[in-house]
Amino acid sequence: MWLKAGGLFLNLTVVSHVFFMDPWWNAIVERQAQHRIHRIGQYRPIRIVRFVIENTIEERILELQEKKQLLFEGTVSGASEALER
Repeated sequence: MWLKAGGLFLNLTVVSHVFFMDPWWNAIVERQAQHRIHRIGQYRPIRIVRFVIENTIEERILELQEKKQLLFEGTVSGASEALER
């Protein structure tokens, strides 16, 4: 399954094992694909495995995902704190 397709129009409640073979630049796309498996009606234990090969572009993509996530959290946290004032 193409990763981006996992985040669109699919509810994968019968799936219990997922293997991500290539990271997506946008971590939200990956997270949405994961959430498609943790849907209402899913009663089996879920196993999600991400394959990453050392010293490849995949490692760099994961680093960028982490940086984007930190930036997002900092922005959202700052915005919510400003709204609370």
